[in-house]
Amino acid sequence: MTRANSNFDQRHILNLGYVLDAPFFTNTKTLTGKVLGGWHLSGLTTFQTGNPFSIIANNGNNLLTGAGVGNGTGTTAFADVIGDPHGSLPLTNAAGIIGPLLYNPGAFGAPTGLTFGNAGRNILNVPSRWNWDMGLFKNFFVTEKANFEFRAEAFNVFNHTQFSSVNNSISCYGGTNNSAGDASCLAQSFLHPNGAHNPRILQLGMKFIF
Repeated sequence: MTRANSNFDQRHILNLGYVLDAPFFTNTKTLTGKVLGGWHLSGLTTFQTGNPFSIIANNGNNLLTGAGVGNGTGTTAFADVIGDPHGSLPLTNAAGIIGPLLYNPGAFGAPTGLTFGNAGRNILNVPSRWNWDMGLFKNFFVTEKANFEFRAEAFNVFNHTQFSSVNNSISCYGGTNNSAGDASCLAQSFLHPNGAHNPRILQLGMKFIF
């Protein structure tokens, strides 16, 4: 039941680092070249698939719903899979709930009585992420061996929303199929994101090198 990918399993990670020299105003002996030339663009681009997570059954009072044992006594109870988690979504956004619905809540229901649920561990993944960190820098020479280095740096430069975790606990079971996707349950935060990586961060720096 709990045999699955590790919690930190990421199947695909791609990191691209680069430094580009601006190909204009390269004559540093002229005033124009000293002021407008010599700029460099650096960056680190990362693509990562999301970590896996489990769908946890919760009856709202810290007891395991299906097996009837204390939360600190036995294995966490998973939900029962009753549909396709990747099926069509009943809504995109719910009033009062932060973030979009990422998976189909109607695919999960309460575990069968006296069981730990058949969903198993780590069956879904947090969405993948693209991240771009970039820097623009230039050296202003005072002498041959002494110079000021100016840097402008941006983390998540395109300000992409990148989710880091998902609300994976069912706290509402409704309808004839006992599903978390019933209309009475769709105002819950189940399968909506509950964490994100940093938004765009900008910083400027100057240092003297001698």
